[in-house]
Amino acid sequence: MNRFFSILVIVLAAYFFQGCASTKSISNSNLSSLYKRGNKLLEPEFDVFHKKHGQTDVHFKVNTKQLLYVRNPADSLYSGKIKISYLLYKHFDSNELIDSASTVLTDVTDSLQSKNLYGKFSLTIPIGNRYILRVKTTDLNRKQETEKLILLDRETPTNRQNFLVLNEKTNLPFFKKYGTEKDSLRVVYNMLLAADKVTVDFYQRDFPVAPPPFAVYNREPFSYEPDSSFTVTTGSDSSFHFTPSKKGFYHFKVDNKSREGLTFYHFDKQFPEIYKVEDMISALRFITSKREYEQLQTAQNKKVAVDSFWIQLADSKKRARELIKTFYNRVQNANYFFTSYKEGWKTDRGIVYLVFGPPEIVYKSSTGESWIYGEENNYLSTTFNFVKMNNPFSDNDYLLKRSPSYKNAWYRAVEKWREGRVSSLDY
Repeated sequence: MNRFFSILVIVLAAYFFQGCASTKSISNSNLSSLYKRGNKLLEPEFDVFHKKHGQTDVHFKVNTKQLLYVRNPADSLYSGKIKISYLLYKHFDSNELIDSASTVLTDVTDSLQSKNLYGKFSLTIPIGNRYILRVKTTDLNRKQETEKLILLDRETPTNRQNFLVLNEKTNLPFFKKYGTEKDSLRVVYNMLLAADKVTVDFYQRDFPVAPPPFAVYNREPFSYEPDSSFTVTTGSDSSFHFTPSKKGFYHFKVDNKSREGLTFYHFDKQFPEIYKVEDMISALRFITSKREYEQLQTAQNKKVAVDSFWIQLADSKKRARELIKTFYNRVQNANYFFTSYKEGWKTDRGIVYLVFGPPEIVYKSSTGESWIYGEENNYLSTTFNFVKMNNPFSDNDYLLKRSPSYKNAWYRAVEKWREGRVSSLDY
């Protein structure tokens, strides 16, 4: 694994080419593919770390089981090919590229045993601004492409991208922003500020599920007073060791005058998947009646009660299995896409995704995003507008512009679940 990691870095350094051009702005592009999984086997992970003097490292990880490997009859070796390309924009509405690059990476192996491929590429961008990086990763053997949008925040030296979380055992990026007490981590700070101590604020909160989109309410302001605080001492390399020993979230700050920093979460052990029957019941609250929901919560055998609920909706065990798979895949995907300071399925975007499924059209901007179910500019379609919130714990916090006009569309979507008519072909 370490050997292949080194090869990836060398190839990227040698073959990435720079260039500037004009193209279509991101805000005018339909980005619905960002919120679709399932048939999209290629799902690379990315992590951003700002270093000194304007250099930004973009680390990536690809699992080989997501790639198609082709066998060469001449030497019986298998090869997988990945193309990585990026476009760097000043912001969502800009059609002027600051930078662009592309490269092809090849992995040659005599075994198809699953492993992770690690690598990184570096950008030099001015400090003091935010940028949008549009990364496309293509499995050249399978002719399959996936896309990611990454916010590069170089406004301040204290925000979350100035920290890099490493797996202490491998010294490779951890990528996830959540873990459990089993994870031994090392956190590196980029030393733009001379910080020999880091303050850690711990929050142990039980956040409620967002109400339906037609329920107009005032979200309670977040109390920034932590449940507890402690300090950690950094080493000579500005790093420190960390294990998320308790459920909740940890917020690391190098400047106590600012709320900016790195946030790391400890949800359930199987997150973003859910296996606890109590969590399976909680996610059902929008497609159950009040009485049904209470009966599920108080049932002596909750697993049997959940299965019976789905069989009753579907009228057959086979159809019930399809509905269960679709519903809880949506819960998992909502956690994957929309988690902020609380689990993704509990958020405004999460509950819409859960009931309606992936939107047909998505437009994003620096201030929010719009989801369209149906055809654009069709009065029968439903559009949800989400506002991006300024949140020191997450760049992924969005608030729905609620309206009573959503009530009919919401209940029609819920009724489809109640009648067992939801398609399993979300993707």
